Amino acid sequence: MTSDIVEVWLIGTDVSNSVLAELEALLDGDERERASTLLYPARRRQFVAAHGAVRVILGRRMDVSPESLRWRRGPHGKPELAGSGPQVSLSKSGSLAALAIAADRRVGVDIQRLLAHLDVTRMARRFYPPEEARFVSEAAGSDEQAERFTRLWARKEACVKVSGGRLLPGLRLTVRPAGAVRATCAAGADLAGSPASEYLVRDLRVPRGYRAAVAAEGSDHFSITRHAMYLGQRRYQLQPTE
Repeated sequence: MTSDIVEVWLIGTDVSNSVLAELEALLDGDERERASTLLYPARRRQFVAAHGAVRVILGRRMDVSPESLRWRRGPHGKPELAGSGPQVSLSKSGSLAALAIAADRRVGVDIQRLLAHLDVTRMARRFYPPEEARFVSEAAGSDEQAERFTRLWARKEACVKVSGGRLLPGLRLTVRPAGAVRATCAAGADLAGSPASEYLVRDLRVPRGYRAAVAAEGSDHFSITRHAMYLGQRRYQLQPTE
């Protein structure tokens, strides 16, 4: 895999108890401790399924045992593979997780479930640049407003995850128009603890009710290869989706 290709894996995290136990056995002590601190059982199950699946995927592509993988925290708290290995990013929402993998280019991925109960116009006015807040509020109806708000949020959070910065400053990024955009963070020190950076952001095709985006460091074009991982009766079935 070269730096102009980003692998994106879509992972279903709604799994049986037996599969969940097998995935939990792959986690290290830090991951198990983090899972135990989550208050809601559904969140704990989601965490274990997603992080266990990441180990299976990376273990197979790196030709190592999944439980042997070790993680470290980057300069801004972003989890990174210890030693040599690809750049990765993980996101979870609802019953899905998304994993992005690149050879030597920092990446970020975000997946968001559409939530109809949110007052997205108020949130957009509070967190987004004025032109994007207007873009959300001018949509025809609450469903379209939620779609616009969530799609922009996924793009912004994908940028933030490239370098593991803080989310709130990243929400001020301008990430329109639709499709591939180049977003320059004017508050780079707040976003990532580094000078202003460029990110190339692309939307991802995901199931109905979700929106997702992937971002890569710099403005150079990258291609996306999409894959799916199923954790049902046919355990750990990995396949390309395009």
